[in-house]
Amino acid sequence: MVVQELEKRFWESYGGASEPEICRSPGRVNLIGEHTDYNGLPVLPMAIMQEILIAFRPREDQRVDLRNVDPSFPELRFENGPDIPASPAGEWDNYCKAAIQGLNKHFQVRTFRGMDVMVTSTLPIAAGLSSSSSLVVACALAYARVLGVRLEDDISRLELAEILAEAEHYVGTRGGGMDQAVILNCLQNHACKINFFPLRVEVAPLPADCAVVVCDSMVKVKKSGAALAKYNAGPRSCALACALVEQQLHREFGDGIELNRLGDLWFGPLCLTHAEAAEICEHAIPEPHVTVADAAARLKCTPEQVRTRWLGDLPEPERGFPLQAKLRHQLTEYRRVETARDALLAGDSELFGQLMNASHESCAKDFEISSPELDALVSAARDAGALGARLTGAGFGGATVNLVPKDICGDFIKQVEETYYCGYRNFDGPAPIFVAHASQGAGYL
Repeated sequence: MVVQELEKRFWESYGGASEPEICRSPGRVNLIGEHTDYNGLPVLPMAIMQEILIAFRPREDQRVDLRNVDPSFPELRFENGPDIPASPAGEWDNYCKAAIQGLNKHFQVRTFRGMDVMVTSTLPIAAGLSSSSSLVVACALAYARVLGVRLEDDISRLELAEILAEAEHYVGTRGGGMDQAVILNCLQNHACKINFFPLRVEVAPLPADCAVVVCDSMVKVKKSGAALAKYNAGPRSCALACALVEQQLHREFGDGIELNRLGDLWFGPLCLTHAEAAEICEHAIPEPHVTVADAAARLKCTPEQVRTRWLGDLPEPERGFPLQAKLRHQLTEYRRVETARDALLAGDSELFGQLMNASHESCAKDFEISSPELDALVSAARDAGALGARLTGAGFGGATVNLVPKDICGDFIKQVEETYYCGYRNFDGPAPIFVAHASQGAGYL
């Protein structure tokens, strides 16, 4: 029915004689491994059945015409070319522009094709389920077909994921590539353990005795404006921490050691153990907070240079940046992801749930990306019988992901509805809860 409505709206909007093609791009829910991808550390998400669908057809000119079945998204259009100016922050055409520019650059396009696009979605917006990256991937698949590029023949799914991870920086977010990788490479009924630099994907079967249940906190956080600054605080803080850790490595091993990202502690030439990496980080950042002035003194540069290179316009907290806690989250979350993959392979649902719970505590206390609503929703889920419950996505709002024994799934949903939605949120509409089924990666219908 969704596809039929999409095709109908395409014909009503664009007319013409030729049939549109359709591509799909699922959302994703991250089971464990939060804010680690941009540091080169692994994550463990899965793609979900909720998805973005695009009907598209090439044009004879360079114009890209964007329309949406949802009337809250305005009709937008822009000219394809070697340098596409960004729209104001928050405009939805920026995600299509990001995809097109990424492919133009990679394939060194010289003949810039236009296309008519109609979008529909079954994916909740601003719920931490990667609706933005899903739209980027869908637009990229549409534009690739318009260019005559064949997925898996002319470009692999891993290659496209890497291109689009970089391309999405166009909209201002500094993610690390998890979303694009899982959206393009996941398998049905499986989670993906994803490693970065270089991108690698391995799959692990989801527990047969449990369901993955997603609960929307009803706190919408869009990656623009003030919310964008909060999101980018993680990558920027970690970048400064990485510089301080690199300085410590120079003291211990000499100036020839380079640390491009925190993951290089394990995967770079040093190949440190977890204990060795933790000791290096402890020596590099011995105090809980680091001010801009402190960082400048340690890095032998000016405060202005610290901001230009690492922090940008990130506001400085009164006591300085809590880099020690940020690093602790990276160290412990990496170990949780590795253990969680092993738990899936062993069919150990209890252990996987415990790791999810520990991840939420780390996200809330060390990385500071939770919110009162997310904490209340996690608490309600655990009280209702979830083996594991945690925030998922960028944080500050959005959704939680919960590992629930299948035999109590109905009672779980009812109790969370009563405790959180009716009680905590005083909401009397249908509770935004759904059982997430692991989907195949993006592609064409």
